[in-house]
Amino acid sequence: MDLDNKLIVQDNAITSARYEMNALEKNIIYMMMSQLRKDDTADTIYYVSVRELMEKTATRNSYEDFKRATEQLIGRVLQIHRPNGNLLQVSMISSAEYIAGQGVIEIGLDPKIRPFFFDLKQNFTAFQLHMALSLDSKYAKRVYEMLAQYKNLGQLTIEVVELKRRLYLYDEKTGVEQYRNWADFERRILSVAQKEINEKTDLRVTYTTVKQGRRVSELHFAIQAGPQQIIIDYKDEDTTLFGRLVNEFRLRKEQAQAILDKMSSAEITKRLYEIQLMRSDNKIQNIGGYTAKAFGV
Repeated sequence: MDLDNKLIVQDNAITSARYEMNALEKNIIYMMMSQLRKDDTADTIYYVSVRELMEKTATRNSYEDFKRATEQLIGRVLQIHRPNGNLLQVSMISSAEYIAGQGVIEIGLDPKIRPFFFDLKQNFTAFQLHMALSLDSKYAKRVYEMLAQYKNLGQLTIEVVELKRRLYLYDEKTGVEQYRNWADFERRILSVAQKEINEKTDLRVTYTTVKQGRRVSELHFAIQAGPQQIIIDYKDEDTTLFGRLVNEFRLRKEQAQAILDKMSSAEITKRLYEIQLMRSDNKIQNIGGYTAKAFGV
């Protein structure tokens, strides 16, 4: 899986939704998104390698950090306003299971959120996986997504209160607003996001402010394409193959792990290709049973 060139896509409704996630939670979601395929079924599960994620982000997180992040993800609520006027409140993931001894997290995707990642023909946001992962600030990640939505137009105009709403810094129900002082908001949120995005992604952004009275009410972002960032790619082939063996070839987890323990990635990939050819020729009735027998598990 070439993650250097991986483009991940989400509905604009997620880009503009109001929710809070820290940087580790966002990175887990990004890694899950990189595995989504249009032919996934409702029960497809996804595998995130702890080692791969930390290598790609140059971070070190403890087991407790990851457990806390997935627990919080299950409890995080996205509020999405549908075109028909409905308000959808939904968690991004429905479950997380840590596979003992493998450093792998099994992620279940909430059925209600699936349509916002699949069959997107218009009104979607696309951005580079490795660039989103490279951003350290949770706010930089969200702002990068918003700017990516408008990069073809070259500009984004947004009210400050709306930007804060999306970043979970303003609660429209209670009126509670964080960083009411503009200088604090600019220094701690906006300038940090701008600096990271300009240095680490394919976008170059500047902004100007519009005032209403003495208060900054609106931001105008100018967006330009920047040079592609070149980074070293770390691949965890075992995690990718583990997911294929379980999802595509219908093996049990212990069978998939047994195969990975005794064979090289190249050998496994070659044999799976041969099984796929036979399946395409309708020579296999039970894909799980045939694969298990072929690998001797």
